[in-house]
Amino acid sequence: MEKKLCGANKRTGGLCKKAALANGRCRFHGGKSTGPKDPSKLKGNKNALKHGLYEAIWEDTLTYEERELLAHVSTDPKAQVESELKLSEVRILRMMRRIKQEEQKKKPNHALIRAIEEGITRIGMNKVSLVRESSRLLEINKSKNDGSLDRLNEILERARKDHARKEYER
Repeated sequence: MEKKLCGANKRTGGLCKKAALANGRCRFHGGKSTGPKDPSKLKGNKNALKHGLYEAIWEDTLTYEERELLAHVSTDPKAQVESELKLSEVRILRMMRRIKQEEQKKKPNHALIRAIEEGITRIGMNKVSLVRESSRLLEINKSKNDGSLDRLNEILERARKDHARKEYER
């Protein structure tokens, strides 16, 4: 019995001599999967979505609830840290929904649930570092507002007055 060969061009030159699958190519040259044929199943990065930790979140994909959560975004570093904390909450909310959906299936994938839970743990650790950053920013703002700029302004104003008085006396 003759086996059908892949026949794809190899990088090293020549043709591939591995056994072909149903579509005429070996598993290395496209025989394993050709992607979804139904256009409705093309969901962008959602096809590869496993737990959501690395999911891209775009403004036009946010739900009403998520838009409300992110209604006020600022360029202030403190506000950005707060915004990142809010995004973390959105991410955790989505991941918790995925766990719930998976648990409601007849045969839940426990490995997937564990992966999602590990992602939630990583987000929690990220939130801790964001809280630390927020505290650091608060300390910086306190040191900036300790009155030293006001004292510097007073010294400069006195120097200007002294200079003006000396110029007037000449």
